[in-house]
Amino acid sequence: MVKSIDLREIAISHFKNVKKAPEIAKLLADKVHRTTVHWWIDRFKSSGSVDVKKKSGRPKIGRTKRLINLVRKRLESSIDRKSLRTMAKDFNSTHETIRRVLIKDLGKKCYRKINVQQLKEDQKPIRKTCCIWIRKNINNEKLRRIMFSGEKIFTRNGYFNPKNDVILADSRYDANEADGYHEIEKFPVSLMVALGATWNGLTEPYFFSKNERLNGEMYNETLLPFYKEEGDRLFRHKNWGFQPDGASCHTDGRAQSWCRKHFDFFIPKEKCPPNSPELNPLDYSIWNEISRHVDNKKVKNVNDIRREVKKAVIKIDLNYVGGCGCGYSY
Repeated sequence: MVKSIDLREIAISHFKNVKKAPEIAKLLADKVHRTTVHWWIDRFKSSGSVDVKKKSGRPKIGRTKRLINLVRKRLESSIDRKSLRTMAKDFNSTHETIRRVLIKDLGKKCYRKINVQQLKEDQKPIRKTCCIWIRKNINNEKLRRIMFSGEKIFTRNGYFNPKNDVILADSRYDANEADGYHEIEKFPVSLMVALGATWNGLTEPYFFSKNERLNGEMYNETLLPFYKEEGDRLFRHKNWGFQPDGASCHTDGRAQSWCRKHFDFFIPKEKCPPNSPELNPLDYSIWNEISRHVDNKKVKNVNDIRREVKKAVIKIDLNYVGGCGCGYSY
């Protein structure tokens, strides 16, 4: 989109008064980005004018109608991989030309695929029935008085995102020298952690001891009383509810009976949608955020994992946790 010629002239007048591009952008009330102001200044320096250049009238030889149609048909085809590099090679074009066709001519944007839990056909009607029940029985007011729970194993290998955890260097060799490896142990030090998430914040993390195993007996005798105690602290002993998930220890008959007896309300196993980790804010967001704050380079033993997890839980912002809880919808 071409900016007004008046804005250009005002920007150049400021430039003549020895103003720099960032200052000029602020003086223009951020109507244009400072990069655009840089372009205007460079054009003024080279040509003495900031007028829009007239097009030469030469017909397009790159982004032709034929190429646009080819790209459109490729997007509509059943071919799985539709990368810019593949299309540029197949259509005898360039990577940049294909990119312009997608963005400027077809108005497309790049979105990454999202990993989701696969549902079997017999699970879909059950999930729908459960979600309808929850929407009718769990309103926004109850949502702010519910605790979501979960367990996760933390290891010394730590959290690694191959897309974002990158090294900027001149060569692969220099990247390797600049700590460009993420080493993974075959049998790393590990520790299972249990946690609860509420609108009012996170519970204290519960750390499993060496010989503790997550089963129905341990969950009923140790974890549920822990969640109850932490929930009373966070909700100040007001009425609140509990949401277990579909794990076998959570659906154990003794655990279900304990929940009915000690919680004001909870979602029973018959009403918990199957294979639905995206309905628990711990599973779809909070665990990853905690893992991101754990400094695995400082981890040598189990006590170090315990220390780092405690520090990571403290760093999680209360508004972030509340926002995750609000996003819980069926």
